[in-house]
Amino acid sequence: MKFIALLVWVGQFGFSAIFPTVFFLLVAVWLQGKFGFGMWIVAVCGVLGILTSISAARSCLRSLRKAAEEASGKKDHPVSFNDHT
Repeated sequence: MKFIALLVWVGQFGFSAIFPTVFFLLVAVWLQGKFGFGMWIVAVCGVLGILTSISAARSCLRSLRKAAEEASGKKDHPVSFNDHT
């Protein structure tokens, strides 16, 4: 069951990486057609979409790593006072 949960996270990562850029570009094309904006709106929305995708992907990867660490059951304990080498 844990493997399926991790597999769902992989799908979520793909969605988080692709959807914001596609959404911003669709909005840019719609704004360009509806209000007659120039090509600059596509460039601006494209950059915003890419930045949003990167942010969402980083957040998703952070959560995926945390879920993988919890699924493995392996935890690194911090070094205590008596464990210094």
